Amino acid sequence: MTKVLRHLTVLVHLLCIAFAGLAQAGPASEVNLGYFNKLAMNGYDVMTYWNGGDPQKGDPEIQASFKDATWVFISAENREAFLADPERFAPQYGGYCAFAASQNAVADVDPFAWRIWDDKLYLNYSPRVRRQWASDIDGNIEKADGYWPMLLSNQ
Repeated sequence: MTKVLRHLTVLVHLLCIAFAGLAQAGPASEVNLGYFNKLAMNGYDVMTYWNGGDPQKGDPEIQASFKDATWVFISAENREAFLADPERFAPQYGGYCAFAASQNAVADVDPFAWRIWDDKLYLNYSPRVRRQWASDIDGNIEKADGYWPMLLSNQ
């Protein structure tokens, strides 16, 4: 990829992140509730990330509350495992895009753009943004940690 095209791609991603952040009215919720279903993890079972499989949609009948958000699960076992240590299993930055957080912004995520790093779950806006974030995971986490949680009150 040429240098100009690479810079243009980065610019487009940053603009998407900025516009996603502008779409939210007032301070952002501590947990990303998406735009459509108002469920944590966009309705995906957070434990499926930790169990080595692909993310799976949870069953609305099997739910739990954590940080004023509704989390859904594919099984009662997954719900109980989550509730045993929700701080460990919940995604970083409230389930908002980890790369956006490193850029002092808030953005929704693609449930399939994720990575477990250093025993923590991180989500990203898209697979392409995840690759951008992955080019310097530790540096991006350090930046995001510096902005979080005050970042939410700035949105």
